[in-house]
Amino acid sequence: MLIHEQQVRLTRREQQVLLELTGRDPSAVRTREDLRRFAEANLAADEQDADTLNQLKAILSKYLLAL
Repeated sequence: MLIHEQQVRLTRREQQVLLELTGRDPSAVRTREDLRRFAEANLAADEQDADTLNQLKAILSKYLLAL
């Protein structure tokens, strides 16, 4: 992930991993606020199994800590 001021750019690999885990395309994430909204929306989702949810929480927490 690349961060410059309020701009955020996920690498292709990061986008692919998030898409696989959430089923939602993260390519619209362009700002820190976009990333926070994406994380909040997906961490609140109930349709994920426990293992997937744990992986997702770990990845998104890592990204949010970088902000």
